[in-house]
Formats: sequence, C-alpha cells, structure tokens
Amino acid sequence: MTELGEPFAAEQQQQQATIPRYMETPPFIPKQVSELLSAWSGIPPSAQVEHVVRVRDAAYARCPYPCLGHFRFLALDLAAHRAYADHVLAPLLKEKKKDGKDDDNDDEPLFLDVGTCLGQDVRKLAHDGVPAQRLWASDIVPELIELGFELFRDADRMPRDHFLCPGDLLLCSSSDDAPGGDRLRVLDDRVTILHLTAVFHLFGHEDQKKVADRCLRLLRKNAAAAEPVLVLGGQVGSVEGGLAPDAEGNLSHRHMYRHNVETWKRMWEEVVQREEWRMRVKTLDVQSELFRRGFDRVEERVTFSPLDANTTETIWHVFEVRISFF
Repeated sequence: MTELGEPFAAEQQQQQATIPRYMETPPFIPKQVSELLSAWSGIPPSAQVEHVVRVRDAAYARCPYPCLGHFRFLALDLAAHRAYADHVLAPLLKEKKKDGKDDDNDDEPLFLDVGTCLGQDVRKLAHDGVPAQRLWASDIVPELIELGFELFRDADRMPRDHFLCPGDLLLCSSSDDAPGGDRLRVLDDRVTILHLTAVFHLFGHEDQKKVADRCLRLLRKNAAAAEPVLVLGGQVGSVEGGLAPDAEGNLSHRHMYRHNVETWKRMWEEVVQREEWRMRVKTLDVQSELFRRGFDRVEERVTFSPLDANTTETIWHVFEVRISFF
C-alpha cells in the first residue's frame, strides 16, 4: 500500500517497500466504479479503462500525487465507510419539505466533501439518488475539479458553483489574505455531513487542530436538530500516534502527524475546549478505529480487517465525530 492506502494491494504486496508512484493502467475497474461510469456517465465498460487512464494522466501531469498515480481514487472511500448507508446516504435522501424546497438554513441536509480530488464520492452519492443541490465539494486544485467533470461527463447535472476551489482549510474564515478569500465561507454554519478522507494526515499536529476548528465553523449550529452533525472519513493512522516515519523509520515527514484512537479523540476534545467553542458545543462523540485496509478482488470492494501483530500494511484510521451545539 502507498502512504495514502493502495486499493490494489494484492498486486503490490511483494514489492511493498519499493512501490512506484505511478501505474500505467489500473489492474481493473472496480465494479462500483464501472457501474457508476456506465449508468451515471454513459461510458460503456469496453471504453472505461481508456477513458479513466486519459483523465488520470492529465490529472497526474498537474498533480503527481500517489492517489492519482495508483488510481487510488477508484476506491470510492466514502461508500466503503461503515457509516455510509445509515448516516450519510439515508439522511441525504430524506424527502424535501412539503413545499418542495430545500432551505439550507433549516433542517434540510447538506453534504460537503473536502479534498474531493476528481469528485468521485459526490458522484457516487448523486448516482445513489441524492439531489445535486444537497451536494458540495472542495479542493485546492482547480484542474482536478474540471477533470472530474470530464471523467464523469456530468457538467449538465452537477452545479459547478457547488465545487469550491480553492478550498483551503487553513485559511481563517474571516481572512481575505488569499486571492478570492476563503471560498469555504459560503458554507459556514450550513454543513450537516462533512467528509474528509486522506486529509488530516497531510498536516502536522498544530495544523490539524486548525483543520478541526475549520470543520466546526462549517457545521450547522441548530440547537433544535434531532441528530448531531457528523464529520467522518479515514486517514493513515498509527498504533502509537505521532510523527510520520519514512520507510527506514526516520522521522523525515515532520510536517505530518498520524493518529491512533486516543490521540484523535484528545485532539478534538482540546479543540472544543477552546474559548470560542466551549460554551457553544453541547456534545462531542468521537468514535474511531484502526484497521488494515485492503481490497477484495472477488467482491471488488474496499475491506477493513482487524490489526494483528503481523500487520505490515499501512494502518487505516476510520473515524466518525458527532457534534451538537447549544
């Protein structure tokens, strides 16, 4: 597995220590993605590999990330999350009010995918029946947003103004220092389900606290809500929790911090106890677990299995954070 979690681990296990950053073609198109490309994008299975490779190559030329080089974006992380069916899809499919309108300022749900890459997770939600007006996404690279529209051929169905770019989590919500200011400000106090996969582990510990604080600003503060708002996702984890070592065990990635269950919970507890939040946050429920992340070639889906003493693969940290406000 790569540092971001390789979905095609079966083909790569023997050369795990020296995995290249780039694969010319994917070993296969996973079933869920193939169905998405066929039904949502109108691309027949016979043309999918060529189409995916062409878009990926353009994306990798702009952003040589391992997740693009290894076709990691084909894994559909959100759909593989244990909370997807009951706590993401179900509330987002809730019927509109009797007047037929969605009002983002009342109890209608609103989803935001942070670090959306090519927008694969929001397309899966849309294909599963979620109204497009409830779906938002952000990334820091505009070209990835555009290539996402090319990959899924849905510029006529997905509102472009719901793709916020650049969406910089480290910008203060009130800051205008960056060109265009904080694009995420339009969603402050509106988001009910916030998804971040492979995001937190890109930052050091102090910056992760800033990201958590930015998440709190985005979340809807509705004291009368029947359910808490939800932050969920996954990231590279660590049994011990701490700075990310390189392949030789050296702490060369000092800008990156990897959590275990305890350090993750402690970080959120620290953030909500800050002066700005301690009188506003009513409840905080931080649930997470460490897994081995793999891919079932028979079922063609991402799998999560318990850790054991012989675990050598990248450890994957799956989390759900539920918050209610006064």
